[in-house]
Amino acid sequence: MAQTNGDAPRELFLIDGNSLAYRAFFALPESIATSDGRPTNAIFGFASMLVKILTDHGDVPTVVVWDAGMSGRKEISAEYKAQRSSRPDLLKQQWPALQPLVEAFGYPNVSVEGYEADDVIAALTEQARGQGIPVMVVTGDRDAYQLVTDGVRIMTTSRGITDTKVYDRQGVIDRYGIPPELVPDFIALRGDPSDGIPGAKGVGEKTAASLLNRYGSLEGTLTGKLEAVADQLRIYKDMASLRQLEVERPDDRETDRAGGADAVRERGMNRLADRLASSTG
Repeated sequence: MAQTNGDAPRELFLIDGNSLAYRAFFALPESIATSDGRPTNAIFGFASMLVKILTDHGDVPTVVVWDAGMSGRKEISAEYKAQRSSRPDLLKQQWPALQPLVEAFGYPNVSVEGYEADDVIAALTEQARGQGIPVMVVTGDRDAYQLVTDGVRIMTTSRGITDTKVYDRQGVIDRYGIPPELVPDFIALRGDPSDGIPGAKGVGEKTAASLLNRYGSLEGTLTGKLEAVADQLRIYKDMASLRQLEVERPDDRETDRAGGADAVRERGMNRLADRLASSTG
């Protein structure tokens, strides 16, 4: 159970570790490195987000979730993430430091063998909702918007790594023109190149939103030209839909600000370490 502030449960932060690490790596210059030349741009960006959450929101319950498979989507379609190249060498060099960095802050790392982080996040979100705990999901993945509902928001980076925007239900509607529950239908029609989901030929965001608002669901749109590709679009929706699984949320921990500050200072991030050490939450 999350710690409470008075009678109200404290908001649970669920961070997609893979998404945040990749965002940090590609958002920040590769020239960011230690004095002896070790690359640290991904580590710096990742640590910066952890510090931002702590300084902006206080010592909130936080879990960092990592990919440990593809949740069976590769078996559904060989197209799934087929276009993604292997992890860049400079990111590979930094990857082993990320989970220990999380632990240094006092946060637990969670992964479930065979599943992607966003599916595990969906399960943890549902569990928290059942306990009346509000949730903030931190991710850059579009499919996570389907989780947004009363008590569940999405925090995503808009520029750089710590310039963020928070989306509630109305925010998703304003951005995409459809409510959160239609996000898998929307992705099926529009596609998601980052996940290797091509969508329907010639259908962009505005057309996809217009079709869904008119017909109410993907199934309702599968007439005329789309009827010929109906089975493929159903597969795309399945690929975009988050999975159901059982996962146990780790117990809440107290944030270790000293440990986090030491971990980032070891990598030459002195100003960030000072900011963390001096924060009062």
